[in-house]
Amino acid sequence: MQPLPAFDDVAREPFSSEAARFLAELLVEGVPAIARGDLEIVSIARRPGVLSKVAVRTAAGLPMVLGDLAPLRDQLDRERVEIVPWHPDSRRYIQQALGLAEPPGIVLFPAIQHARVFLGDIDLHGIAGWRNLNVILASMLTGWRIRLLPVAETAAWRRLQTARISGASVSATVLGPREVEVHGLRARIRLTIASLGSELQVRVTRMDPDEGHITVTDRLRSTGQLRLPIAV
Repeated sequence: MQPLPAFDDVAREPFSSEAARFLAELLVEGVPAIARGDLEIVSIARRPGVLSKVAVRTAAGLPMVLGDLAPLRDQLDRERVEIVPWHPDSRRYIQQALGLAEPPGIVLFPAIQHARVFLGDIDLHGIAGWRNLNVILASMLTGWRIRLLPVAETAAWRRLQTARISGASVSATVLGPREVEVHGLRARIRLTIASLGSELQVRVTRMDPDEGHITVTDRLRSTGQLRLPIAV
């Protein structure tokens, strides 16, 4: 078996490899929406015989309808083909390329096209995939060099852990209807929260590094969960 390509060895232009061009031709032949131009293939990242990721976008106002891809997979010896909706927001695009249901914490370094993605320990091991293949292909697809890191190693997590141990209250700034910032950790929260820009005093009651969740209680004793951070 040939070794997996290093990210730096992979050209970022779509269909840059013969394997990717071959898959693109099969998709044009087998998916009417692509043949008609209702769907456009933006980029393909492929490990032949194992996994392919295909980024597509729809023509304005049209739904994404792919149809049955089983015949195509049969031609590829059951190679898994993942269709990834292209998104103009880089964080959203990276999330979808990795196959994450919840928005993770992502820090982008646009000057060097690097992306740090912060996850709970369970997702950290599961999302990487066999020999880090899922991350390699997501990097190829999006053009961002993606690195997965445990959210529990961030400075924000450590500060909140100190507050939990000491029992001290921490200040949370309301950013939106269900979004707050606590110690620099921007997160979704399941609480009835105050008006935009106001401050909440919350206590950290539980931290779960496996899930990447932090449970907090406000002064009214309503509890909620800080979900995976949006930005760290």
